[in-house]
Amino acid sequence: MNNQKIPLIIRIYFICYKGFQKPIKLLTACFSGFWLGVLEKETLHFIDEFYYNNTEMYFDEKHNRKNFWDWEKKVLNEYFQKCKHLLVAGVGGGREVLALRQKGYYVDGFECNPRLVDNANNLMSKEGFTPNIQLVPRDHCPGGSIIYDGLIIGWGTYMLIQGRKQRVAFLKNIRKQTCAQSPVLLSFFPRRGNERSFKVIAVIGNAIRWILRRDPVETGDDLPTYIVSVNNGTPKYIPYYVHYFTKEEIVSELSDGGFKMDFFSRGEYGHAVGIALKESDELNGEE
Repeated sequence: MNNQKIPLIIRIYFICYKGFQKPIKLLTACFSGFWLGVLEKETLHFIDEFYYNNTEMYFDEKHNRKNFWDWEKKVLNEYFQKCKHLLVAGVGGGREVLALRQKGYYVDGFECNPRLVDNANNLMSKEGFTPNIQLVPRDHCPGGSIIYDGLIIGWGTYMLIQGRKQRVAFLKNIRKQTCAQSPVLLSFFPRRGNERSFKVIAVIGNAIRWILRRDPVETGDDLPTYIVSVNNGTPKYIPYYVHYFTKEEIVSELSDGGFKMDFFSRGEYGHAVGIALKESDELNGEE
């Protein structure tokens, strides 16, 4: 054990640092709440597209050839071993689709960002696979008559859909494209139900949205800021909408979307697996 005495000035620093964290978190929450109240949904969509268009990682071939994250491997081995034909929503630059095809799955995919669709299709062509990633409007599914035996909502895609109503509608639509007992994987930022900062964001955002007569901010909505380099390396601070989920929210939304949650994890990266219900189970409201 190291019994070295910490200097008084350092102890004072630690005390001050700890004391400043609460007001900093409160101010950050107030800032996010204000802008979530002011910004319209279409503006948030524009910012989201700008962020992804200017984040090199999603266009980087090295990143898109990285294969699966560890938590994805565990889920695939546990739930998708018997699947053959998968649908991937929110393909991004193509990482998941490429890794799945290399593993032997037949995969279709779709994405709402035109530049990412082009990037993913170019990557498929380079790797000798059919470039069949579709461009589909935001928060929508491509439709069609194909029935898949497994669904994957791409890395973090689900938390970018604004509003519970829209998320449940998305799940219902994608449920139509799979058969009963098929798995769906979705990933997200998790939260605990008692985190005060999210309540502050919702209170401030909703006060503004009530005045502007807009749909309310939900507890769990946030507007974090990321740094991207644009204009020859000049850093830009880009916010974009995300929703942080409690376990109870995931259970509820999956249920209303036609799935029963079978697995939930906050570890590594928040993710859950739902199992598609039979129509009779949906009508009866299976517990």
